[in-house]
Amino acid sequence: MNDELMHPVGDHPAWSESYYFNFVDPSSKIGMFTRMGFRPGNGWADALHVIYLEGRRVAFTYGRRDIEKDLSRYDGDLAAGGLRLECVEPHQCWQLTYRGAAQDVPDAEVLLTRSKERPDGWYQPAELDMAVRFDCLTPPQYANKGEHGHFEQSGHVNGTITLGHESWTVEGYGVRDKSWGPRDWGAGSQSSDGGAEKPDGPAPFVNWFSMNFGPDAALGGSCFLGADGVIRGQGWLQRGDEHLALPEVVIESEYKADSIIHKVVRLTAKSETGEELLITGEVSSVCPTKIPMPGGAIFVNEGLTEFSWGDRKGYGIAEHWHGVRL
Repeated sequence: MNDELMHPVGDHPAWSESYYFNFVDPSSKIGMFTRMGFRPGNGWADALHVIYLEGRRVAFTYGRRDIEKDLSRYDGDLAAGGLRLECVEPHQCWQLTYRGAAQDVPDAEVLLTRSKERPDGWYQPAELDMAVRFDCLTPPQYANKGEHGHFEQSGHVNGTITLGHESWTVEGYGVRDKSWGPRDWGAGSQSSDGGAEKPDGPAPFVNWFSMNFGPDAALGGSCFLGADGVIRGQGWLQRGDEHLALPEVVIESEYKADSIIHKVVRLTAKSETGEELLITGEVSSVCPTKIPMPGGAIFVNEGLTEFSWGDRKGYGIAEHWHGVRL
């Protein structure tokens, strides 16, 4: 089956089929992440689309549409809110467009605060118009195949973004992924009192990462909180024509004081050939996204990050999931 298309819907009520893309322009430091998910058990599809601008400023959008259970009817109609995704050629090229309303947020960290407690003027309404092309640079890197699957690909991105009266031409690199199967956002979460941190500091239960070092190298993968408190998992490395699994990955993070906003990440990994990697990341902007849960919420904090790997400089996303009680 062409895994770019929708898959038969399973019996699990939390079944989801999702498409994710990101990129960073290394010259302007403008970045983007977007996720569109189809959840037939809930009867809706939604799209979260964010543009990183200078400092901690973001253009934030979210939209939904009603859907039916047979997801195959949405092949060729991947749209929600103002976001539309078009597969030009499977595993080779995608076109991403957004046209519609956005919130122009000067400091994305305000999104950690309950909406009713945010100060007046925390955002300005604006119109966002974006058209970018994502050309895949690598074959899909599969973590799972079959009925429940997930793959990732690195790519080159170019296009234009207009927010209100401001416009930018962007060119950079990013990573996309595709997932299908049950998705319970709260599975394995670790709650913390007070909505910010445990007494000994934040305890994310998922760390996902993607990074590109120009056109020739990219890494991605996921790590999860272990019983020993260590965030460990697996990933992949693409370097030129070389494609390697990373069976051992550990991520450590530093946070702002009294906050779940991460500011530094350190990734250590060992490849399937025994090569050891050490990559550090300086997080320049974090956009928190809130997923309501019984008794609290999951905050998925997407950090725009500059990575250092030896003498290489790269850019990408360091994503941390936190469970909080509200």
